[in-house]
Amino acid sequence: MSVTIRFLLNGEPRIWRDVEPSRTLLQHLRLYERTPASKEGCAEGDCGACTVAIGRPNEKGGLTFKAVNSCILFAADLDGAAVVTAEGLADPESGTEHPAQRTMVELHGSQCGFCTPGFVMSMFVHERAGLSGETDTIHETLSGNLCRCTGYRPIVEAVGAMAAGGRDERFDAIERAWVERLQELMAEQMSVDAPSGFHAPGTLEELDTLTATYPQAKLLAGGTDLGVVVAKHAADPGTLISLRNLPALQRVVIRDGVMEIGSATTYEAALPFIQKSYPAFAGMIRRIGSRQVRNLGTIGGNICNASPIGDSAPCLLALGASVILRSANGERTVSLEDFFIGYRKTTLEPGEYLKTIHVPLLEAGDHFHAYKLSKRYDQDISTVSAAFRIRLHEGRVTEARIAFGGMAATPMRVQAMEELLVGTKLETAAIKRIAALVGESFNPLTDFRGSSDYRLKGAQGLLKRMQLEIISPETPTEIWSL
Repeated sequence: MSVTIRFLLNGEPRIWRDVEPSRTLLQHLRLYERTPASKEGCAEGDCGACTVAIGRPNEKGGLTFKAVNSCILFAADLDGAAVVTAEGLADPESGTEHPAQRTMVELHGSQCGFCTPGFVMSMFVHERAGLSGETDTIHETLSGNLCRCTGYRPIVEAVGAMAAGGRDERFDAIERAWVERLQELMAEQMSVDAPSGFHAPGTLEELDTLTATYPQAKLLAGGTDLGVVVAKHAADPGTLISLRNLPALQRVVIRDGVMEIGSATTYEAALPFIQKSYPAFAGMIRRIGSRQVRNLGTIGGNICNASPIGDSAPCLLALGASVILRSANGERTVSLEDFFIGYRKTTLEPGEYLKTIHVPLLEAGDHFHAYKLSKRYDQDISTVSAAFRIRLHEGRVTEARIAFGGMAATPMRVQAMEELLVGTKLETAAIKRIAALVGESFNPLTDFRGSSDYRLKGAQGLLKRMQLEIISPETPTEIWSL
Protein backbone atom coordinates (compact mmCIF):
# COMPACT_ATOMS: atom_id res chain seq x y z
CA MET A 1 0.00 0.00 0.00
CA SER A 2 1.37 3.41 -0.96
CA VAL A 3 0.39 6.96 -1.83
CA THR A 4 1.79 9.84 -3.91
CA ILE A 5 2.37 13.18 -2.21
CA ARG A 6 3.21 16.60 -3.66
CA PHE A 7 4.59 19.33 -1.46
CA LEU A 8 7.27 21.99 -1.13
CA LEU A 9 10.25 21.32 1.10
CA ASN A 10 11.94 24.59 2.00
CA GLY A 11 10.57 26.03 -1.22
CA GLU A 12 11.64 23.17 -3.49
CA PRO A 13 8.95 21.08 -5.24
CA ARG A 14 8.73 17.44 -4.26
CA ILE A 15 6.75 14.58 -5.78
CA TRP A 16 7.13 11.33 -3.89
CA ARG A 17 5.46 8.15 -5.07
CA ASP A 18 5.11 4.89 -3.20
CA VAL A 19 5.05 6.55 0.23
CA GLU A 20 3.83 4.10 2.85
CA PRO A 21 0.81 5.51 4.74
CA SER A 22 2.57 4.72 8.03
CA ARG A 23 5.67 6.82 7.25
CA THR A 24 5.93 9.83 9.55
CA LEU A 25 7.09 13.19 8.32
CA LEU A 26 10.15 12.99 10.58
CA GLN A 27 11.15 9.66 9.06
CA HIS A 28 10.68 11.11 5.60
CA LEU A 29 12.76 14.20 6.35
CA ARG A 30 15.68 12.37 7.91
CA LEU A 31 15.82 9.18 5.85
CA TYR A 32 14.63 10.28 2.42
CA GLU A 33 15.25 14.04 2.25
CA ARG A 34 18.44 13.99 4.33
CA THR A 35 17.41 17.08 6.30
CA PRO A 36 18.59 16.12 9.78
CA ALA A 37 17.92 19.33 11.73
CA SER A 38 14.63 17.93 13.04
CA LYS A 39 15.40 15.44 15.80
CA GLU A 40 13.56 12.55 17.39
CA GLY A 41 13.55 13.10 21.13
CA CYS A 42 10.41 11.35 22.35
CA ALA A 43 8.47 10.02 19.31
CA GLU A 44 5.20 11.04 20.95
CA GLY A 45 4.80 14.76 20.29
CA ASP A 46 5.98 15.83 23.73
CA CYS A 47 9.48 17.31 23.53
CA GLY A 48 9.29 19.42 20.37
CA ALA A 49 12.74 18.57 19.03
CA CYS A 50 11.09 17.47 15.78
CA THR A 51 9.06 20.67 15.30
CA VAL A 52 8.61 21.87 11.72
CA ALA A 53 6.30 24.42 10.12
CA ILE A 54 3.50 23.39 7.76
CA GLY A 55 2.15 26.14 5.50
CA ARG A 56 -1.03 26.11 3.46
CA PRO A 57 -2.30 28.85 1.12
CA ASN A 58 -4.59 31.46 2.64
CA GLU A 59 -7.02 34.03 1.25
CA LYS A 60 -4.39 36.80 1.37
CA GLY A 61 -2.15 35.11 -1.18
CA GLY A 62 0.34 33.93 1.39
CA LEU A 63 0.80 30.88 3.56
CA THR A 64 -0.60 30.23 7.00
CA PHE A 65 2.05 28.39 8.98
CA LYS A 66 1.42 26.02 11.88
CA ALA A 67 4.05 24.46 14.11
CA VAL A 68 3.62 20.67 14.29
CA ASN A 69 5.41 17.66 15.69
CA SER A 70 6.79 15.84 12.66
CA CYS A 71 7.35 12.66 14.68
CA ILE A 72 3.60 11.91 14.84
CA LEU A 73 2.42 13.49 11.58
CA PHE A 74 1.91 11.08 8.70
CA ALA A 75 3.76 12.16 5.58
CA ALA A 76 0.85 11.01 3.41
CA ASP A 77 -1.23 13.87 4.86
CA LEU A 78 1.12 16.53 3.44
CA ASP A 79 -0.22 16.69 -0.11
CA GLY A 80 -0.53 20.34 -1.12
CA ALA A 81 1.45 21.74 1.80
CA ALA A 82 4.67 23.70 2.20
CA VAL A 83 7.03 22.12 4.71
CA VAL A 84 9.69 24.29 6.34
CA THR A 85 12.55 22.96 8.44
CA ALA A 86 15.42 24.82 10.11
CA GLU A 87 17.53 24.20 6.98
CA GLY A 88 15.16 26.40 4.96
CA LEU A 89 15.13 29.58 7.02
CA ALA A 90 18.34 31.28 5.91
CA ASP A 91 18.59 32.91 2.48
CA PRO A 92 20.45 30.34 0.32
CA GLU A 93 22.24 33.07 -1.69
CA SER A 94 23.18 35.69 0.90
CA GLY A 95 23.15 33.46 3.96
CA THR A 96 20.97 35.99 5.81
CA GLU A 97 19.43 34.31 8.81
CA HIS A 98 15.82 34.47 9.82
CA PRO A 99 15.36 36.59 12.99
CA ALA A 100 14.57 33.42 14.91
CA GLN A 101 18.02 32.07 14.10
CA ARG A 102 19.82 35.36 14.60
CA THR A 103 18.35 36.19 18.02
CA MET A 104 18.96 32.64 19.29
CA VAL A 105 22.65 33.03 18.45
CA GLU A 106 23.02 36.59 19.72
CA LEU A 107 21.28 35.89 23.03
CA HIS A 108 22.97 32.51 23.60
CA GLY A 109 19.76 30.50 23.32
CA SER A 110 21.47 27.56 21.63
CA GLN A 111 23.11 25.38 24.26
CA CYS A 112 23.80 21.70 23.56
CA GLY A 113 21.95 22.28 20.28
CA PHE A 114 19.83 19.12 20.14
CA CYS A 115 16.53 20.88 20.70
CA THR A 116 17.51 24.20 19.09
CA PRO A 117 16.05 23.57 15.59
CA GLY A 118 12.69 22.77 17.15
CA PHE A 119 12.74 25.96 19.20
CA VAL A 120 13.72 27.97 16.13
CA MET A 121 10.81 26.55 14.14
CA SER A 122 8.33 27.45 16.88
CA MET A 123 9.83 30.93 16.88
CA PHE A 124 9.54 31.11 13.09
CA VAL A 125 5.80 30.42 13.28
CA HIS A 126 5.51 32.97 16.09
CA GLU A 127 7.05 35.60 13.79
CA ARG A 128 4.96 34.61 10.77
CA ALA A 129 1.77 34.85 12.84
CA GLY A 130 2.72 38.32 14.07
CA LEU A 131 2.45 37.34 17.72
CA SER A 132 3.57 39.72 20.44
CA GLY A 133 6.56 39.61 22.75
CA GLU A 134 4.41 39.43 25.88
CA THR A 135 5.64 36.86 28.36
CA ASP A 136 2.46 34.76 28.38
CA THR A 137 2.38 34.67 24.58
CA ILE A 138 6.03 33.61 24.44
CA HIS A 139 5.50 30.88 27.01
CA GLU A 140 2.56 29.48 25.04
CA THR A 141 4.64 29.46 21.86
CA LEU A 142 7.45 27.57 23.60
CA SER A 143 5.32 25.27 25.79
CA GLY A 144 5.77 22.40 23.34
CA ASN A 145 9.57 22.61 23.24
CA LEU A 146 11.63 21.11 26.05
CA CYS A 147 15.21 22.19 26.79
CA ARG A 148 17.19 19.49 28.56
CA CYS A 149 19.92 22.01 29.41
CA THR A 150 17.25 23.89 31.44
CA GLY A 151 18.32 27.22 29.94
CA TYR A 152 14.95 28.71 29.06
CA ARG A 153 15.73 32.32 30.00
CA PRO A 154 17.90 33.17 26.95
CA ILE A 155 15.44 31.39 24.67
CA VAL A 156 12.52 33.43 26.03
CA GLU A 157 14.61 36.58 25.61
CA ALA A 158 15.36 35.57 22.02
CA VAL A 159 11.66 35.32 21.19
CA GLY A 160 11.06 38.71 22.79
CA ALA A 161 13.87 40.29 20.79
CA MET A 162 12.59 38.72 17.59
CA ALA A 163 9.05 40.00 18.22
CA ALA A 164 10.38 43.50 18.99
CA GLY A 165 12.15 43.56 15.63
CA GLY A 166 8.89 43.34 13.69
CA ARG A 167 8.01 41.26 10.67
CA ASP A 168 10.71 39.79 8.45
CA GLU A 169 9.90 41.40 5.08
CA ARG A 170 12.53 39.26 3.35
CA PHE A 171 10.50 36.15 4.13
CA ASP A 172 7.28 37.84 2.97
CA ALA A 173 8.68 37.79 -0.58
CA ILE A 174 9.87 34.20 -0.17
CA GLU A 175 6.41 33.20 1.03
CA ARG A 176 4.68 34.68 -2.03
CA ALA A 177 7.10 32.85 -4.35
CA TRP A 178 6.39 29.59 -2.55
CA VAL A 179 2.64 30.02 -3.04
CA GLU A 180 3.19 30.30 -6.81
CA ARG A 181 5.41 27.21 -6.86
CA LEU A 182 2.90 25.25 -4.84
CA GLN A 183 0.07 26.21 -7.17
CA GLU A 184 2.13 25.17 -10.19
CA LEU A 185 3.02 21.87 -8.55
CA MET A 186 -0.58 21.02 -7.67
CA ALA A 187 -1.75 21.96 -11.18
CA GLU A 188 0.48 19.35 -12.83
CA GLN A 189 -1.36 16.50 -14.47
CA MET A 190 -0.54 13.22 -12.78
CA SER A 191 -1.55 9.67 -13.43
CA VAL A 192 -4.11 8.38 -10.97
CA ASP A 193 -2.64 5.99 -8.45
CA ALA A 194 -4.03 2.53 -8.04
CA PRO A 195 -6.23 2.02 -4.96
CA SER A 196 -4.06 2.31 -1.89
CA GLY A 197 -4.30 2.07 1.87
CA PHE A 198 -4.66 5.84 2.13
CA HIS A 199 -7.70 7.86 1.04
CA ALA A 200 -8.48 11.58 1.28
CA PRO A 201 -12.11 12.18 0.21
CA GLY A 202 -13.24 15.66 -0.78
CA THR A 203 -16.94 15.38 0.08
CA LEU A 204 -19.01 13.80 2.82
CA GLU A 205 -20.65 11.60 0.20
CA GLU A 206 -17.25 10.21 -0.79
CA LEU A 207 -16.48 9.67 2.90
CA ASP A 208 -19.80 7.81 3.29
CA THR A 209 -18.83 5.47 0.46
CA LEU A 210 -15.32 4.88 1.81
CA THR A 211 -16.48 4.14 5.36
CA ALA A 212 -19.05 1.70 3.98
CA THR A 213 -16.41 0.03 1.78
CA TYR A 214 -13.75 -0.04 4.51
CA PRO A 215 -15.70 -0.22 7.79
CA GLN A 216 -12.56 -1.11 9.77
CA ALA A 217 -10.49 1.77 8.36
CA LYS A 218 -9.12 4.35 10.77
CA LEU A 219 -10.19 7.93 10.21
CA LEU A 220 -7.20 10.26 10.32
CA ALA A 221 -8.14 13.61 11.86
CA GLY A 222 -4.79 14.79 13.17
CA GLY A 223 -3.46 11.44 14.30
CA THR A 224 -1.83 12.62 17.53
CA ASP A 225 -2.74 9.31 19.19
CA LEU A 226 -2.34 7.04 16.19
CA GLY A 227 0.96 8.69 15.32
CA VAL A 228 2.38 7.75 18.71
CA VAL A 229 1.41 4.10 18.23
CA VAL A 230 3.11 4.03 14.83
CA ALA A 231 6.20 6.06 15.80
CA LYS A 232 6.94 4.30 19.08
CA HIS A 233 5.77 0.77 18.34
CA ALA A 234 6.04 0.52 14.53
CA ALA A 235 2.40 -0.55 14.40
CA ASP A 236 0.65 -1.01 11.08
CA PRO A 237 -2.27 1.45 11.06
CA GLY A 238 -4.05 -0.42 8.27
CA THR A 239 -6.28 1.48 5.86
CA LEU A 240 -6.41 5.19 6.60
CA ILE A 241 -9.06 7.70 5.55
CA SER A 242 -7.84 11.27 5.97
CA LEU A 243 -10.37 14.01 6.77
CA ARG A 244 -8.01 16.83 5.73
CA ASN A 245 -10.00 17.78 2.58
CA LEU A 246 -13.41 18.02 4.25
CA PRO A 247 -14.18 21.63 5.23
CA ALA A 248 -17.66 20.53 6.34
CA LEU A 249 -15.95 18.74 9.25
CA GLN A 250 -13.53 21.58 10.00
CA ARG A 251 -15.69 24.49 11.05
CA VAL A 252 -17.42 25.96 14.06
CA VAL A 253 -20.92 27.43 13.71
CA ILE A 254 -23.04 29.04 16.43
CA ARG A 255 -26.78 29.08 15.87
CA ASP A 256 -30.00 28.60 17.84
CA GLY A 257 -28.15 28.61 21.15
CA VAL A 258 -25.80 25.79 20.14
CA MET A 259 -22.13 25.65 19.15
CA GLU A 260 -21.68 23.12 16.34
CA ILE A 261 -18.10 21.84 16.11
CA GLY A 262 -17.05 19.77 13.11
CA SER A 263 -15.40 16.54 14.21
CA ALA A 264 -12.15 17.29 12.32
CA THR A 265 -11.82 20.80 13.75
CA THR A 266 -8.46 21.15 15.46
CA TYR A 267 -8.24 22.35 19.03
CA GLU A 268 -6.35 25.43 17.91
CA ALA A 269 -9.01 26.35 15.32
CA ALA A 270 -11.84 25.88 17.82
CA LEU A 271 -10.06 27.62 20.69
CA PRO A 272 -11.15 31.24 19.91
CA PHE A 273 -14.81 30.19 19.80
CA ILE A 274 -14.55 28.10 22.95
CA GLN A 275 -12.65 30.87 24.76
CA LYS A 276 -15.51 33.28 24.08
CA SER A 277 -18.32 30.94 25.12
CA TYR A 278 -16.71 28.65 27.72
CA PRO A 279 -13.50 30.18 29.15
CA ALA A 280 -12.94 27.33 31.61
CA PHE A 281 -13.11 24.79 28.77
CA ALA A 282 -10.56 26.87 26.85
CA GLY A 283 -8.27 26.72 29.87
CA MET A 284 -8.47 22.93 29.79
CA ILE A 285 -7.68 22.87 26.08
CA ARG A 286 -4.51 24.90 26.61
CA ARG A 287 -3.36 22.24 29.06
CA ILE A 288 -4.25 19.30 26.81
CA GLY A 289 -1.13 19.81 24.76
CA SER A 290 1.24 22.32 23.25
CA ARG A 291 0.37 24.48 20.27
CA GLN A 292 2.06 21.85 18.08
CA VAL A 293 -0.34 19.21 19.39
CA ARG A 294 -3.36 21.51 19.21
CA ASN A 295 -2.54 22.33 15.59
CA LEU A 296 -3.03 18.65 14.73
CA GLY A 297 -5.29 17.15 17.39
CA THR A 298 -9.05 17.37 16.92
CA ILE A 299 -11.93 17.47 19.36
CA GLY A 300 -13.73 14.73 17.45
CA GLY A 301 -10.66 12.52 17.54
CA ASN A 302 -10.35 12.96 21.29
CA ILE A 303 -13.99 11.94 21.76
CA CYS A 304 -13.84 8.92 19.45
CA ASN A 305 -10.66 7.75 21.17
CA ALA A 306 -12.98 7.24 24.16
CA SER A 307 -10.17 7.38 26.67
CA PRO A 308 -11.33 7.65 30.29
CA ILE A 309 -8.74 10.41 30.75
CA GLY A 310 -9.58 12.42 27.64
CA ASP A 311 -9.77 16.00 28.85
CA SER A 312 -12.48 17.31 26.54
CA ALA A 313 -15.12 14.70 27.43
CA PRO A 314 -15.90 15.83 31.02
CA CYS A 315 -16.36 19.41 29.80
CA LEU A 316 -18.66 18.35 26.99
CA LEU A 317 -20.63 16.02 29.29
CA ALA A 318 -21.17 18.79 31.82
CA LEU A 319 -22.26 21.16 29.06
CA GLY A 320 -24.86 18.66 27.82
CA ALA A 321 -23.28 17.97 24.44
CA SER A 322 -24.66 15.59 21.84
CA VAL A 323 -23.03 14.12 18.74
CA ILE A 324 -24.28 13.69 15.19
CA LEU A 325 -23.24 10.32 13.76
CA ARG A 326 -23.33 9.77 10.00
CA SER A 327 -23.03 6.85 7.58
CA ALA A 328 -24.20 5.95 4.10
CA ASN A 329 -27.55 5.10 5.71
CA GLY A 330 -28.14 8.56 7.15
CA GLU A 331 -27.58 10.45 10.38
CA ARG A 332 -28.57 10.01 14.01
CA THR A 333 -28.16 12.08 17.17
CA VAL A 334 -26.78 10.59 20.38
CA SER A 335 -26.21 12.30 23.73
CA LEU A 336 -22.54 12.22 24.62
CA GLU A 337 -23.19 10.33 27.86
CA ASP A 338 -24.72 7.51 25.78
CA PHE A 339 -21.88 7.65 23.23
CA PHE A 340 -19.36 6.09 25.64
CA ILE A 341 -20.32 2.47 26.31
CA GLY A 342 -17.12 0.98 27.77
CA TYR A 343 -13.38 1.33 28.07
CA ARG A 344 -12.34 2.90 24.75
CA LYS A 345 -15.65 1.78 23.25
CA THR A 346 -18.34 3.94 21.67
CA THR A 347 -21.74 3.43 20.13
CA LEU A 348 -20.34 3.99 16.63
CA GLU A 349 -21.42 1.21 14.27
CA PRO A 350 -19.32 -0.18 11.39
CA GLY A 351 -19.24 2.34 8.55
CA GLU A 352 -20.39 5.17 10.83
CA TYR A 353 -18.39 8.25 11.79
CA LEU A 354 -18.72 11.30 14.02
CA LYS A 355 -19.82 14.29 11.98
CA THR A 356 -20.53 17.12 14.43
CA ILE A 357 -20.52 17.87 18.16
CA HIS A 358 -23.38 20.06 19.36
CA VAL A 359 -22.72 22.01 22.56
CA PRO A 360 -25.47 24.12 24.19
CA LEU A 361 -24.40 27.66 25.02
CA LEU A 362 -24.47 28.79 28.62
CA GLU A 363 -27.60 30.60 29.78
CA ALA A 364 -28.28 33.30 32.33
CA GLY A 365 -27.37 32.07 35.80
CA ASP A 366 -25.02 29.35 34.52
CA HIS A 367 -21.60 28.85 36.07
CA PHE A 368 -19.18 26.56 34.27
CA HIS A 369 -15.92 25.37 35.85
CA ALA A 370 -13.41 22.76 34.69
CA TYR A 371 -10.33 21.38 36.44
CA LYS A 372 -7.50 18.96 35.87
CA LEU A 373 -5.08 17.28 38.27
CA SER A 374 -1.85 16.06 36.70
CA LYS A 375 1.78 15.63 37.67
CA ARG A 376 2.82 18.39 35.30
CA TYR A 377 0.77 21.51 34.64
CA ASP A 378 1.28 21.64 30.87
CA GLN A 379 1.09 18.77 28.40
CA ASP A 380 0.39 15.99 30.85
CA ILE A 381 -2.22 13.28 31.00
CA SER A 382 -4.88 13.78 33.65
CA THR A 383 -4.94 11.87 36.88
CA VAL A 384 -8.40 13.31 37.60
CA SER A 385 -10.43 15.86 35.68
CA ALA A 386 -13.82 17.35 36.44
CA ALA A 387 -16.32 19.78 34.95
CA PHE A 388 -19.35 21.43 36.52
CA ARG A 389 -22.23 23.40 35.04
CA ILE A 390 -24.25 24.91 37.86
CA ARG A 391 -27.34 27.08 37.27
CA LEU A 392 -28.31 29.42 40.10
CA HIS A 393 -31.48 31.39 40.71
CA GLU A 394 -31.65 33.68 43.71
CA GLY A 395 -28.67 31.89 45.19
CA ARG A 396 -30.05 28.37 44.91
CA VAL A 397 -29.03 25.63 42.50
CA THR A 398 -31.84 24.95 40.03
CA GLU A 399 -29.89 22.66 37.69
CA ALA A 400 -26.53 20.88 37.83
CA ARG A 401 -24.41 18.72 35.56
CA ILE A 402 -21.28 17.11 37.02
CA ALA A 403 -18.79 14.97 35.07
CA PHE A 404 -15.46 13.35 35.91
CA GLY A 405 -12.60 11.83 33.94
CA GLY A 406 -9.99 9.37 35.19
CA MET A 407 -12.37 7.89 37.75
CA ALA A 408 -13.97 5.05 35.78
CA ALA A 409 -13.68 3.10 32.52
CA THR A 410 -15.33 6.00 30.69
CA PRO A 411 -15.74 9.73 31.27
CA MET A 412 -18.84 9.82 33.42
CA ARG A 413 -21.66 12.09 34.48
CA VAL A 414 -22.82 11.62 38.10
CA GLN A 415 -26.56 12.21 38.36
CA ALA A 416 -26.77 11.28 42.04
CA MET A 417 -24.52 14.21 42.90
CA GLU A 418 -26.50 16.51 40.64
CA GLU A 419 -29.81 15.61 42.26
CA LEU A 420 -28.42 16.17 45.76
CA LEU A 421 -27.03 19.56 44.74
CA VAL A 422 -30.30 20.94 43.32
CA GLY A 423 -32.09 23.15 45.83
CA THR A 424 -29.00 23.94 47.89
CA LYS A 425 -27.19 27.25 48.21
CA LEU A 426 -23.80 25.59 47.69
CA GLU A 427 -23.18 25.76 51.43
CA THR A 428 -20.30 23.72 52.84
CA ALA A 429 -22.59 21.16 54.51
CA ALA A 430 -24.22 20.38 51.15
CA ILE A 431 -20.86 20.05 49.38
CA LYS A 432 -19.68 17.65 52.09
CA ARG A 433 -22.76 15.48 51.58
CA ILE A 434 -22.17 15.42 47.84
CA ALA A 435 -18.45 14.73 48.28
CA ALA A 436 -19.36 11.63 50.29
CA LEU A 437 -20.99 10.24 47.14
CA VAL A 438 -17.64 10.19 45.31
CA GLY A 439 -16.62 7.00 47.09
CA GLU A 440 -20.02 5.44 46.37
CA SER A 441 -20.02 6.40 42.69
CA PHE A 442 -16.45 5.44 41.79
CA ASN A 443 -13.90 2.74 42.41
CA PRO A 444 -10.91 4.22 40.53
CA LEU A 445 -7.79 2.26 39.74
CA THR A 446 -4.32 2.78 41.14
CA ASP A 447 -1.54 3.40 38.64
CA PHE A 448 1.66 5.40 38.30
CA ARG A 449 -0.32 8.63 37.91
CA GLY A 450 -2.06 8.28 41.26
CA SER A 451 -3.57 5.87 43.75
CA SER A 452 -7.26 5.14 44.05
CA ASP A 453 -7.37 7.07 47.30
CA TYR A 454 -5.63 10.05 45.71
CA ARG A 455 -8.17 10.11 42.90
CA LEU A 456 -11.09 9.96 45.33
CA LYS A 457 -9.68 12.73 47.49
CA GLY A 458 -8.78 14.76 44.42
CA ALA A 459 -12.32 14.51 43.03
CA GLN A 460 -13.71 15.64 46.38
CA GLY A 461 -11.30 18.55 46.46
CA LEU A 462 -12.41 19.68 43.01
CA LEU A 463 -16.01 19.77 44.23
CA LYS A 464 -14.92 22.10 47.01
CA ARG A 465 -12.92 24.23 44.61
CA MET A 466 -15.99 24.65 42.41
CA GLN A 467 -18.01 25.76 45.42
CA LEU A 468 -15.44 28.32 46.51
CA GLU A 469 -15.01 29.80 43.05
CA ILE A 470 -18.77 30.29 42.67
CA ILE A 471 -19.68 31.65 46.09
CA SER A 472 -16.45 33.60 46.69
CA PRO A 473 -14.62 34.08 43.39
CA GLU A 474 -12.33 36.86 44.64
CA THR A 475 -12.08 36.40 48.41
CA PRO A 476 -10.17 33.43 49.88
CA THR A 477 -12.24 31.39 52.32
CA GLU A 478 -11.25 29.28 55.27
CA ILE A 479 -9.34 26.03 54.72
CA TRP A 480 -11.85 23.21 54.38
CA SER A 481 -11.10 19.64 55.34
CA LEU A 482 -12.89 16.57 54.08
